[in-house]
Amino acid sequence: MAINYNFGIGRTDALISDGLKELDSKEFLKKMWQKDGSVWTSDTRHHVIAANRLGWLNLPSRMKLDADSLEQFAGDKVFRKVAHIVHLGMGGSSLAPEVFFRTFGNAADYPELIVLDSTDPDYIAQVMARIDIESTLFIVASKSGGTIETSSLAKFFYEKLSAAGIEGVADHFIAITDPGTSLESEAKEKYGRVFVNPSDIGGRYSALSYFGLVPFALLGWDLTRLLDPAKAEEDACGIGTKSSDCDALRLGALLGKLASTGTNKLTIETSPSLSTVGWWIEQLVAESTGKEGKGILPVAGEAINAAPFYSNDRVFVYMKLRGDIDVSKEEKLRILRKNGFPVVFVEITDLYDLAGLFYDWEIATAASASLLGIDPFDEPNVKESKDNTKRVLEEYESTGRLEFDVSPLLESPRKIFGNIQPAGSSRDMLNNLFGLRKSGDYLAVMAYLPRTEEVGQLLDDMQILLRDRLKIPVTIGYGPRFLHSTGQFHKGGTPNGLFLQLVHEPMNDFNIPGEKYGFSSLFRAQAIGDYISLKSKGKPVVSLMLGKDFLNDTKELLAGIS
Repeated sequence: MAINYNFGIGRTDALISDGLKELDSKEFLKKMWQKDGSVWTSDTRHHVIAANRLGWLNLPSRMKLDADSLEQFAGDKVFRKVAHIVHLGMGGSSLAPEVFFRTFGNAADYPELIVLDSTDPDYIAQVMARIDIESTLFIVASKSGGTIETSSLAKFFYEKLSAAGIEGVADHFIAITDPGTSLESEAKEKYGRVFVNPSDIGGRYSALSYFGLVPFALLGWDLTRLLDPAKAEEDACGIGTKSSDCDALRLGALLGKLASTGTNKLTIETSPSLSTVGWWIEQLVAESTGKEGKGILPVAGEAINAAPFYSNDRVFVYMKLRGDIDVSKEEKLRILRKNGFPVVFVEITDLYDLAGLFYDWEIATAASASLLGIDPFDEPNVKESKDNTKRVLEEYESTGRLEFDVSPLLESPRKIFGNIQPAGSSRDMLNNLFGLRKSGDYLAVMAYLPRTEEVGQLLDDMQILLRDRLKIPVTIGYGPRFLHSTGQFHKGGTPNGLFLQLVHEPMNDFNIPGEKYGFSSLFRAQAIGDYISLKSKGKPVVSLMLGKDFLNDTKELLAGIS
């Protein structure tokens, strides 16, 4: 097993050298391992945060000690009868498990994993249609123990099982959380098992903790083999390592120096077997670096094109599995490098090297944040959106109203809210938003839509169409999923985004036990809370209320983009 990096020559060499010199002047590796937050910022308020968020550094070593017991737990005959695992979590609590399943699948006789990280009742209905609830294991994963999406879904499915009169409801649930949370207490009373994660690990750095490894073990795969390449990367970037010998640090040095000079759009490309890895990197990098008006914006899942379609603020990282070849993509990337774009080629020799990649990206993200002078471990604007959602729901409970604004910019044929120049039609409104673009901008499409194959294809097509017409990077995120990843960058990162919300009206609705509102209201409140956050910061935002036939609505709107 191995991970091989090709950084190119010329400009990238010089930037890496400059970045490493700056990191060495801070004694970055040494102080990071000593949990000294001064390598990120001089603000002592953040030193406490950093000191309690660096437990991921030796996770490969620590978790190897638990590998056998986790595999034994997963192989228990009770779980061998399970047909599906439904993973209830958000952001860092769910993305690594989903990438593991999308990359490895499930071993023979082990269950399929479904990640449910949405409050959209249509998506909940879609998941319910796929499973037999009696043969399903639910993982309730939350670092804080109080994540509203996760706790609402857990209550919903627990009641479903109880109402069905199924014996041993507790055996259908396990929890993963930090010590001392409300979820830990509840799980000890109501669930079959609770895994208490080390508290000194932030959610987005938790891929190699119980949050990622318990689901991986339940899929039937070899944990020791997974952790070995991560342990190799841990050793390669240890406290006594020469910085130039740590490829992860070299990657961080490059990304940090590029971002500090304006090349801050990290375009993540992969070979087919690693197609979902960008989802995990996206939340790690965006949420870690997108604050204080700075940051690195990841662009994941974008189909590659030729140089004229890219702005000069792009850097590309291509990750491939040896033998997993995409000739067209690799040729286009080589041409982009010849045209002066920074392009890093990364090759792994085995799928199990994925854990090593995770570790490398964590090191690289922490290093790039140091060069940008920001604390990668806090997420102030994620809480802001949560607080806005809470206020919207409280207002709904007292007034029965769930509106985005006092009055829409356009009433017919669909409501449109926003803070841009109004226009006479939906298409004109979008063109007014896009007409605000300038050099260095990006467009964020925030899709409060159900995650189906058809919707996914529509959004992929939208990303390509808008990028090629507007000549700026376009990111796509499902709401409320992205609120726990790129949502931090939207509010706290570089102040040059344009924001388009697509909000559908769900066909379904389900009550949330113990609450006065259902999932449809929670879903809408989260979209409103996100809208309020963006608008309050003066970000150009347009929110489109789509009808029941939202797919055709969206296609018609796109047809008129200029």
